[in-house]
Amino acid sequence: MTLTVKQAVDKVDNTPAKVTPKEVLRGLLEQNKEAVGASLPSGFSQDRFVRLLLTAANTNPELFECDPRSFLAAGVGAAQLGLEPNDARGLAYLIPFKDNRRNLKVVQLIIGYRGMLDLARRSGMVSSINAFSVFKQDRFEYQLGLEPSLMHVPGDHDENPDDLSHVYAVAKVNGDPQFVVLTRRQIDKTKAQSQGAKSKYSPWNGFYVEMALKTAIRRLCKWLPQTVEVAQALDTDERDLVIGDLGVIGHGDIDYGDVVDTKALEAPANVDAATGEILDVEPQSELVS
Repeated sequence: MTLTVKQAVDKVDNTPAKVTPKEVLRGLLEQNKEAVGASLPSGFSQDRFVRLLLTAANTNPELFECDPRSFLAAGVGAAQLGLEPNDARGLAYLIPFKDNRRNLKVVQLIIGYRGMLDLARRSGMVSSINAFSVFKQDRFEYQLGLEPSLMHVPGDHDENPDDLSHVYAVAKVNGDPQFVVLTRRQIDKTKAQSQGAKSKYSPWNGFYVEMALKTAIRRLCKWLPQTVEVAQALDTDERDLVIGDLGVIGHGDIDYGDVVDTKALEAPANVDAATGEILDVEPQSELVS
């Protein structure tokens, strides 16, 4: 049947508009604004943090292509730690990557080394904590055992990531120094075992030295007195968060049908929906940080 111009226009006008990924994400954040706000430490603005999450997505539009619930989970994870993501300070990053197991893009929260330092210092349980990079041109010696010691004399050179040989983190607890040293081989193994590092947007790709420092801080934090925030950071960092990690968050009235597969909004079969624990993956190496 041939349509008149008016009939054709009426047909187009009556066609329901598809919800864009940006509208889905904006709506999901708006519906769960209270959950984000309740997750924030005191002194943080709920509205400002939600705007920061949207700014992160606008800065990297590939985040709009990800499962929106994984974006919300990663955003709430950052809120719980009080780390503002994707800004110039490098405290934390929301990174998109392809989850081949579920055949969709998801968002991971990756904590930067400054974020790990901030959490450790915020605890008040250490008098000082820092991390340092060692290059091939430096003089560097350390020993463990009953009388551990560490000596580092930096050389006069450019800090070329290709010349990085070690990183170490040092903290003082009750005046006693503690340190952890990682070799280049250990750092590279950690990177290889990181799911988030597989994304082209991962800070591992542009900030290798900083991520190596974070790996040392993270390893050291396992041996230091921990607050809830530090323990949570060690648990959620570089992990694909699922709905069970957040408790109940709102679905609202948004129609996801034209944007994402609603089955992808459920915890996958090999994840405990109550705890977020992955059930059928072999334990990672002790070198994973």
